[in-house]
Parts: sequence; structure tokens; C-alpha cells
Amino acid sequence: MHRLGLLVFFFSVICFAGCSSAPAVYPVKGKVNFDGKPMMGGGSISFLPTTAQAGKTAAGRIAPDGSYELMTHRPGDGSMVGDFRVIIMQETEQEPEATPDGKKATKATTTVAEKDRIPPIYNDAQKSPLTAKVEAKSNEINFDLKRQ
Repeated sequence: MHRLGLLVFFFSVICFAGCSSAPAVYPVKGKVNFDGKPMMGGGSISFLPTTAQAGKTAAGRIAPDGSYELMTHRPGDGSMVGDFRVIIMQETEQEPEATPDGKKATKATTTVAEKDRIPPIYNDAQKSPLTAKVEAKSNEINFDLKRQ
């Protein structure tokens, strides 16, 4: 019963926080390149605040051409203002597709060669060297990742 009470409490806090006025968000888009070319395979990008501030973290999908657009509440709305550490995760494998009989293949397919994979430091929330500043306007923020 104690756990149920805690769950109700946390759910209430989350709902209350979600119902309060959220910080304004501003469009953020750009490109992610690796060694001067669009990052292979696509992936995801997240902007993590570097200071304590209320609001949701913005994230987005990186398309195969390296382009991305952040969202906080709905697609394309952007991010709150502030300074952020940027985390980039590259998709290097494709999940197996279902066969005609409805079963899945047992092995994922590698889609990005080892030489085209970004260093793991860009996916480390504590050590990623990537930072960004979002301002109260439409923002274009590009990243050129390097082999470490």
C-alpha cells in the first residue's frame, strides 16, 4: 500500500509540473557531419541543460543526410533557451525485418562500416565535448564531429 501511495504522489507531481506554465521553446535545427561528411546511418541528438533549469530536455532524430530538428513538446517546436551539453547517438545497425511467415530474422544488419562510426565520447552525457547555446530566436546549430 505504501508503494501505491508513492506512485500516486509521483504521478501527481508529474501532472502538476506538466500542467504548470512550461518555458518557451525556440526552433533549433542543423546538420551533424563526421570528418566533413554527413554522419552515416542517422541517429539521435539530445540537448542536456548544463545548469539546473525547469523544463523538458529537447531531442530529435538525425536523418541520413545529417540534418536534425529538435522537439520538446511536439515535432519541430525546438528547445528552451540556455547552455547545453550535446549528446549524439549514431545508428550503426538495422533491426531485422519480419519474414513472410511473420518471424523475425535473428540477426541485426550492420549499416555503418567501422571507419564511418563516430567515437563513443559523443554519446557520453558526462564527457561529450559538444556544447550549444540556444537563444530566444530561430537557431541553426551545426556540429562537425572529428575522429579522436
